[in-house]
Amino acid sequence: MKTSIFILLGALFFAGCASAPKQIYHWDASYASSVYEYLNEEGDVNEQIANLENLTQKAYQKGAKVPPGLYAHLGLLYSNLGERAKAVANFDKEIALFPESRKYMEFLKHQGAKKQTSKSLKGAKNGK
Repeated sequence: MKTSIFILLGALFFAGCASAPKQIYHWDASYASSVYEYLNEEGDVNEQIANLENLTQKAYQKGAKVPPGLYAHLGLLYSNLGERAKAVANFDKEIALFPESRKYMEFLKHQGAKKQTSKSLKGAKNGK
């Protein structure tokens, strides 16, 4: 009787270990390498954007969530290219998915607006 109980418990233990836990977020090496390249100012920004856009598509196809910060990073990349509307749209997606990021995303949106205003003023002065 004791032997059969131990066999049953052992079978339950190994059955429980057989499946890996499902990850909350979907990501791959492209996200980490994009952040690394951005911080080291390496690589092609357009390629980084394409990789991250592809990663978001894969996540949604799998029904998984994107990791925190991905849309914020995409927004920064678009901001570096001067595509303010796309940058703001990605910052807003980050806020929608991760409301705790609101203050930082609002700060980034404000900084982008200041840069754009500064560029406009410089352009107006040079245009005289």
